[in-house]
Amino acid sequence: MHNKHGMAIVVVLFFSFSIAIILFFMLQSNTNLAYQNKKTLAQMQAYYLAHSGLQHAKLQLRLLPKESYEFFAKNGAGNAFADIDSGNYPPTAMRSFNAEKSGYNLFKPGKALDNMFPYGGKYYVDSIALMGSHDKMKMVQDSYKLVVKAEVDVRSETFTEELVEELIVSRFTGGIK
Repeated sequence: MHNKHGMAIVVVLFFSFSIAIILFFMLQSNTNLAYQNKKTLAQMQAYYLAHSGLQHAKLQLRLLPKESYEFFAKNGAGNAFADIDSGNYPPTAMRSFNAEKSGYNLFKPGKALDNMFPYGGKYYVDSIALMGSHDKMKMVQDSYKLVVKAEVDVRSETFTEELVEELIVSRFTGGIK
């Protein structure tokens, strides 16, 4: 009779230990999944921030095609689009996360002010190159290569993204080169 009671204790301890191990691995898996989700979100933010910078550069190229071409025609050195940097525009510039902004909450009044951001990030044009120009007609076509970079700071980690795009921009010269 005592052997059955002793065996029941061993079986209960075995199942308790098994359940504890299963719970531990489930908790560990959930923690890893949460970390991967945060990392994926930050990488997506960096991608879309870089895409935003690329749109900003393309807009400037399309609005000022002659000025952009003249920069390169005069052997312009450096970055013609150095002013395309989200840090140059304070209303839209995102600052790094810090303790005073830890109360940021989109769903509570007064906790999501325009000058507060829960994360930091910026985009900038790393380089722009004139790849070629077809100037045999009144409508000239210039080929450019844009490299835009973005950085997103999420607490202690920085995520970066680089987008490269080649595009052709037309400019009307009226026959004047």
